Amino acid sequence: MNVLARASLQWALGLLLGAVFIYASWDKILHPAEFARIVYHYQLIGPSRAVGPLPANLFAVTLPWIELLVGLLLASGLWRREAALVAAVMLLAFVLAVGAALVRGIDIENCGCFTVTGTGRQAGLKLIAGDLVLLAAAAALLVPRRSALTSAGPAT
Repeated sequence: MNVLARASLQWALGLLLGAVFIYASWDKILHPAEFARIVYHYQLIGPSRAVGPLPANLFAVTLPWIELLVGLLLASGLWRREAALVAAVMLLAFVLAVGAALVRGIDIENCGCFTVTGTGRQAGLKLIAGDLVLLAAAAALLVPRRSALTSAGPAT
């Protein structure tokens, strides 16, 4: 736990995870309609008769901007722990979405993770493993920095 609290490791993880989220947001921001089509393939939030396309379309338009903001906060160090918590929640949601697609036998050729145009990564166990590694990095950023631990002093 002490190693995870080192400021240098926190900065490196913040920069790396931030870069991943910034990169992941870019193509989705540029091509929201294509990202919406990928969201449809997961069959989790529409479109369906009961729901329609609105929730999936709103998700496809807002998620990339949230990814960009979280990435910028992680990389800059501003509100890093809060951004790491949001990143961890998003990564957990991504793992659950891919897992749900696999369990239901839905073949998703392009997960929509980093590119929405052309060929992307196929949703599968390798994708889940990669997201779990990123989730571990986000969790490590939730550990208070060593300077914050030592400045608090002993409890009385």
